[in-house]
Formats: sequence, C-alpha cells, structure tokens
Amino acid sequence: MDYEVEATTHLLFARHGQTELSHSDAFCGVTEVALTATGREQAQKLAKRVSREHIDALYASPQKRAQETAQPIAALTGLEIQTREALREMDFGHWEGRVQAEVARESPQAMAAWDRGSWRMQLPGGETQQAVLARVVPCIVALLSVHAGQTVLIVSHKTTLRLLIGHLLNLSLSGSRGLHLDPASLSKLTVIGDRVELVFYNDRNHE
Repeated sequence: MDYEVEATTHLLFARHGQTELSHSDAFCGVTEVALTATGREQAQKLAKRVSREHIDALYASPQKRAQETAQPIAALTGLEIQTREALREMDFGHWEGRVQAEVARESPQAMAAWDRGSWRMQLPGGETQQAVLARVVPCIVALLSVHAGQTVLIVSHKTTLRLLIGHLLNLSLSGSRGLHLDPASLSKLTVIGDRVELVFYNDRNHE
C-alpha cells in the first residue's frame, strides 16, 4: 500500500528588535515606533544568523519595527519582504504606550486578568486574544500551503507570536501567557501535516 509522504515545513519566528517602548516595558501594539540603536544592532546580528540557513521566504508585519528588523535579513539573503497585515501586533487599546507597572497600579484586576491570560480578558478599546488568533492563524495556514516542505521566516511581535505559537502547540490562553519572547529572539517549529514540534524557543545565541 502506498502512503503519501507529508512534507516537513520549517517555521522560523523572529520578534522585532528593541524599541523605546519595549525597553520601558510599555504596551505597544498599533503604535508605530522605530528600533533603537540597540534594536538595529540586534536586527543585524539576527540577519547574520539566519542568513547561514536556507530560507525560502521572508514575511513580516507591516509595522515599522518589524519591517526595520526584516530589512537586514532581506539584504543578506536576497529575499523579498512579503508583508502580511495579519502579522501585526495586538491592539492594546487604551493601554497603548503605557508602562505595565502603571496600568497595574491603576487597574489591578484588569492587569491581573491579562497576566494570567484569562480567556475573558477584553482590553479597553483594544483587541481580544481570540481576535488576534482569528487573523493570524488563517495567515499561517495559508503560508503552510504555499510553502509546504520549505523554510519560512516570519518577523512579527511579542504578543502575536506568543499567542500563535501557543495555539500551534495546543496551549490554552493561560498556558501561552507563560511564554516569553525577547527582542530579536528566534524560535523554530516544524510542521508535518497537523503535527507541530517545537525545535527551539526565544533563542538569542546570535547576540
């Protein structure tokens, strides 16, 4: 009996480099900010690392900090940056630009619900975690179809990537809340059919 061999697709996920807001531990979703000098250096080091691997396609969030992180990768690999709106960061609504410690003092119950990844958490004026997954998961499914058997690098954001990777690994929202991603970190998953394996997570060995 013949069995169809399912292709192994490699997904590399990179968080953008440091910004002033990420450095100050502030909420930064739809807010447009540039990389700091440190962030630009991180992006260069990340690019050197991934350029040593065979990458078939490069995708990025449309937001400036993600595009700035992807540009050195494109320059070293010769790949075009393919932008996808679905890869943008979560909209933090009224919490945008605010330091997390300040929000915790002002709205302790809401911040506690956010910190534990409550499925009922509705950011004031912002997105739900479920809404982020509703846009980013179909995007990844489409990329897996287009790039079956290839290696794809995706440059995105902390919360979007945390929720996405948690979903792919069958974690609950509260379970994925424990995942942490540093600026310019690299994570890798392999996908065979609907089976997903975590190869490494939040790797910063290139720094």
